[in-house]
Amino acid sequence: MSEKEKPQLELLIRQRTPGLGGSRSSSFVTKSYVADQVALSVKPRRIPEDAYEVQAQSRKDRKLFYVIRQLEADRYLFLNEEEYFLWQKMDGLHTLRDVATAYFLKFGSFDFRVIQRFLSRAREHKLIIIPHTDLVRRTLSDEQTSGRSRLLTRIRGIDLRLSNVDQRIAALHDKVRVLFTRPALVAYAALLVLGVITIGKQAGRGLGSEVLRGHHALLLPVFLLMHAAAIVVHELAHALACKHFGREVKAFGFTFVNRLVPSVYADVTDMWMSTRKARMAVSFAGPLSGLLLGSMSAIVAWFVPAGVTSSFLWLYAISMLALAIGSLYPCLFIESDGYHILSDWLRMPALREHSRRFLQDRVRNLVRGRKQRPMTNDERTFLVYGCASVASLSAAFVTVVTLLARPLLR
Repeated sequence: MSEKEKPQLELLIRQRTPGLGGSRSSSFVTKSYVADQVALSVKPRRIPEDAYEVQAQSRKDRKLFYVIRQLEADRYLFLNEEEYFLWQKMDGLHTLRDVATAYFLKFGSFDFRVIQRFLSRAREHKLIIIPHTDLVRRTLSDEQTSGRSRLLTRIRGIDLRLSNVDQRIAALHDKVRVLFTRPALVAYAALLVLGVITIGKQAGRGLGSEVLRGHHALLLPVFLLMHAAAIVVHELAHALACKHFGREVKAFGFTFVNRLVPSVYADVTDMWMSTRKARMAVSFAGPLSGLLLGSMSAIVAWFVPAGVTSSFLWLYAISMLALAIGSLYPCLFIESDGYHILSDWLRMPALREHSRRFLQDRVRNLVRGRKQRPMTNDERTFLVYGCASVASLSAAFVTVVTLLARPLLR
């Protein structure tokens, strides 16, 4: 379909131009906006008010963003002020043409990709209802999936979770409430300092990797089992911290994340209904548990006589600390704990998605030779985060390839 055949939104814009003697004359121009993949006569409708709750959050620039929680599906969607304006206008009475016109009159500009992306996100999170009409294009309807996609969906759908999890975590939190007191925080700091000191003193004792080779190879299952236990502790720390701040733990169990990666998880998304500092604390609780386990292992390894046990504990300490620090690293385009902390610190929800989309649009415009408009403060942040993530992923890839290729080059 050519652009002339696509639905268009036409706006009559008044222009004021300087005239003789400093006077200003008015003229009108017509601007047409092609509706790419959006049917302008569709009347989307947001779900009833008793089916969702809204929490306004402040941003670094004092603007607001909104967390919308769909109660039935228990899903969350983050909207900036422009998207929230669109959502408020979608009441089932106004067409997308009306919504687009209202958006233009309020914000002074409009890009149909904004409404397209918003509709896709809102529909995916079941926050909006789009009438089934022939005018709704396939991009706004359920698409056919391949057999491979259905298989991956089934695998990702495996979810073994505890029953009555919130009550169980609450009961456990009551028993270990002392872990969240100020004396406990002081003890954590002291333990981390001692861990760093002992790691520095043991640096010359070797990495201890020999205990996982040769006649000590039977220790490998024990090593992996201890790491699996540490992952459970990591997620349990998130859950307990969530209860400490009075929010609900939605689930705790086993599933497959990022397509086929098996993992234990704690669903603490209810923290989006809490404060920013509380969310940062909950995100840090998981890596903190790993740092403490690594520190304790290093301290024990220091006091144990040199040998297999000491080497094993030393190796476990190093690996735990590396994993904990890795989970705190934010710039990898993945939703690590460090990413969530950075996102909350910057007051920028969905930083990863916005950054990736901004980089894609920037590169696309550069390739096509389009003139680049000046960046906003938010877009500068997206650029820095995106470039840091690309650089980090590239460095990780080069490191892995180098390590794999080193035996072949000998």
